[in-house]
Amino acid sequence: MNHVYIVTHTDLDGVASAAVAVRLLGRIDGGYTVSYAEPYNLDEVLAGLEQYIEEGDLLVISDLGPNRSSFPGAVEVLKKLAGRRVDIEWYDHHVWSDDDKKALAGAGVKLFIDTSTCAAGVVARYMPSIHDARVDEYIEDLVAATCSADLWRWDHPLSPKLFRVVGRNGEGQDGKDLVLKKLISGILWDEELEERLLDYLEKELEGFNNVQRTTYIYQGHGCRVAAAYKQGGPPANSFIGGMLLGRYSADIAVIIRPNGGISLRSRRVNVQRIASSLGGGGHPRASGAKVDIPLIYRIISRIYPRMVSRYIARIVAREAGRLGSCTGPV
Repeated sequence: MNHVYIVTHTDLDGVASAAVAVRLLGRIDGGYTVSYAEPYNLDEVLAGLEQYIEEGDLLVISDLGPNRSSFPGAVEVLKKLAGRRVDIEWYDHHVWSDDDKKALAGAGVKLFIDTSTCAAGVVARYMPSIHDARVDEYIEDLVAATCSADLWRWDHPLSPKLFRVVGRNGEGQDGKDLVLKKLISGILWDEELEERLLDYLEKELEGFNNVQRTTYIYQGHGCRVAAAYKQGGPPANSFIGGMLLGRYSADIAVIIRPNGGISLRSRRVNVQRIASSLGGGGHPRASGAKVDIPLIYRIISRIYPRMVSRYIARIVAREAGRLGSCTGPV
């Protein structure tokens, strides 16, 4: 193995997955490159790396499930890399179809899927046997903290803290890399991260107030949907989702970003099915997709921000109704 390239998701689970992989591969002192991607732009990220990855290198993809728009392109890039004798390993905990699994197998990718844990847990569980590595107590603690947040258990004292500092917006890859390097070096929390957390919490309170002004509640198709249009910055989507579900007794919470990306959250509805029908994917209780927002709605939303929330809430409710998500078995 020469250089290690890691492409991972942008949240805590993605960052922790990369940290676990680097430690297990014995690359703490260097020899690795980490890039971040969302499911909908994975093909673009891989295409950008293709020219740098050479024969004998290892490409690790983590915490990224198949997306209808980007997956075919990603598979094509992976086929080219495998043909150049690049080793490719993909670790994930999202729901995959048999066709998507076969597509990766045909591309020469080693795929490890385990929906019983978070992605960091998948890496820690399956990578050691391939690379003759050992999971130490630190990795176990990092995985526990990460899964606690990513699986919405919140039973580890550092989960809400780490989730927030990784989720800080406006810093791009540099901000995530700072946290990543600490996790790789064996630092789960320190004074610098505490300062970042305090700064985040101030912005989070302001963000919650802004979200309230964009929230729209839609009741229809047997489903109660609470949707909020988020311009950027804190709070994290999971915290917004929890607030929307609790405050408005909603079946489904939808967090909408300006680019049309939507995050779905629920405590009783399988939102993965809804996200999949919209071209995305994820988990039964937390999923995402991307929806085209008509120009007229984006223009009107500058004056009446609830307009986009209303538009998306109706789409989600319609899909939920078509699938029988809110009225059928949980």
